[in-house]
Amino acid sequence: MELLYFKTLIQVVKSGNYTRAAYALDYSQSSITTHIQKLEAIYGGTCLLERQGNSMKLTPAGEVIYGYAEKLLTLYEESHERLATQEVHTIKIGSIETLAIYKLPTILADFKKRYPNIKVQIQPHTESTIIEKIANKELDFGLIIDRPLHSNMINKILLTKQAMKVIIPSAHPYAKKERMTIDDFKDETIILTEEGCTYRSYLVNQLEERKMNFTISMELSSIETIKKAVQSNWGIGFIPAFSLEKKDKVIGIPFQDENFQFYSQLLYKKSNVSNLAHQYLINLFQKSAL
Repeated sequence: MELLYFKTLIQVVKSGNYTRAAYALDYSQSSITTHIQKLEAIYGGTCLLERQGNSMKLTPAGEVIYGYAEKLLTLYEESHERLATQEVHTIKIGSIETLAIYKLPTILADFKKRYPNIKVQIQPHTESTIIEKIANKELDFGLIIDRPLHSNMINKILLTKQAMKVIIPSAHPYAKKERMTIDDFKDETIILTEEGCTYRSYLVNQLEERKMNFTISMELSSIETIKKAVQSNWGIGFIPAFSLEKKDKVIGIPFQDENFQFYSQLLYKKSNVSNLAHQYLINLFQKSAL
């Protein structure tokens, strides 16, 4: 963690204050303050920064630590760059369940034709966990469905704007509707994905803001299980349009909401993709209709 505190110290000095440093590092201002306090505690409570007007300046002790911080971070970045230029043996991809099941196999099949000896690990996570693990360099890539990510630490590629469908049993009164809106969920029993899913959160928030009556009867991690539950007349579902297939014995009705601006996105840290295998995989994602 000390490296993180050193990085924060350097950014505060470069930015001039905690607010701009927080923006540059994509942290809250309280986190920046905590990092500096913990770094000072490591050195016995020595004050490293002091306010001069509207800016934060290094104290004499801070100037000493700043010099070492720059050297340590330079060595740290060099170590990652050195490893990035080595032969890649494993690529770790964090993905939400729907993209991992319905979209990833085709892309990975093409990738393995070019790089059969590279092991690919698929790790299912929620969107927030994927973002965190990308930031911490625990994953090489992340695949999410969410509003466009805005981060100074993580690169994003918007792949496809995602459409949603409301799935209903064949005998449901809405069976002949051409489209559905938030209002159509009133008094319905709904089967949803687990908490942490972004499009589930959007739907629930919209219903609660409108103070509409609804019941969540089930929370399931598997889209296939949700479709089976709907088929069994246990409620209606809300799933990405691409995950509904012809063989499914439910009716899918397009969800209409101009405020639903969610995209499938490829996430990665630039320092993690400096080799040909990573670049080839990025190109495959960009060419796909993910």
